[in-house]
Amino acid sequence: LLTFIVTAFLTEATAKIKYYGLFHNRDDLRTDAYSALEIALGTVNQYREIEGALWGPDQGWGTALEDFEFEPRHATHVTVTFQDESAKFALQALETDVLLVLFEVLGFSLPDREALTDGLLDWMDTDDDRRLNGFDGDDYEDFDPPLKPANGPIQSWDEFRLIEPFRELFFEESGLPLPVWNQFVEAVSLHRPSGQPNINQASPTVLAVLEEMGHINARSLEAYRHGADGEPGTGDERLLRTADGAAGIQDAAGISTSIELLRVKVEASRGDARFQIDALVTWAGSDASAAKARSPETTARASDPIDSNDDSAKGRLQRGKGSARTAPALSADLGYPFRFVRISENRKF
Repeated sequence: LLTFIVTAFLTEATAKIKYYGLFHNRDDLRTDAYSALEIALGTVNQYREIEGALWGPDQGWGTALEDFEFEPRHATHVTVTFQDESAKFALQALETDVLLVLFEVLGFSLPDREALTDGLLDWMDTDDDRRLNGFDGDDYEDFDPPLKPANGPIQSWDEFRLIEPFRELFFEESGLPLPVWNQFVEAVSLHRPSGQPNINQASPTVLAVLEEMGHINARSLEAYRHGADGEPGTGDERLLRTADGAAGIQDAAGISTSIELLRVKVEASRGDARFQIDALVTWAGSDASAAKARSPETTARASDPIDSNDDSAKGRLQRGKGSARTAPALSADLGYPFRFVRISENRKF
């Protein structure tokens, strides 16, 4: 009996120690994760400043942590991955003809393509008027429980579980997504308000749509991107820096070759503890305020000499702090050369 009691106690104690350890380690891992994020974005920004644009990780910044020889203080393993969000179609800006082609590439029949297109546009438009093959307004009110369309841009992937006929054609009855769902998610972005997809990082689905629309020749483009040996992942991959006269480009108006919205994923781990950061970063509209010129008055306040003969309480405190100090106006000017559109911790989307 005593052996049983001791064993049960040790089992419960071990589980509690492991449980509390996960949360204790998570606070430490958070520091390492954000340090890795700063290093990665600093490296990416250096390439952008020197070369004038970002085209893809093959540009040289894909191994930012390894090149920096980053050593985390608490985590045993830290990884940073980059995903080009601007390599996708901006969902809220897609027109009917592009949506029809997208659903055709995904393998849907003509009636389903028309229903998906009209249903999606009905969900996002500002009115409750139903399109020919759509679903809107009163149709959703007849549900049990009743629903109301967003009448605006989609904010979450979970919304698609409510949109007709997406919830029938992209999800099983149990709610699990079908394989075609992953292709759809890789092809469209919820966070881009507009813009053309960057073909340097575009998925096969996006390239197939662009080819159907007459913008590219996918085979010629892939042959160019894979390098001289024609094989991906061999180290000789090439990036398209311009769409004018490049291999496989037929209509440059419908494509882009640069990154405007970059997703950075950081994971710091130690044992079973994990901490993840998902950040969306753009350089459009950013304010590199740290590089602004300072006024003579502000500079003078920041570098005022310390009077060694001042024996007042204020003078002694100032001498204790030393002469290296930052004026409030200078502190307020500090800023990033990029802008965080969205940042989340320990979330899937």
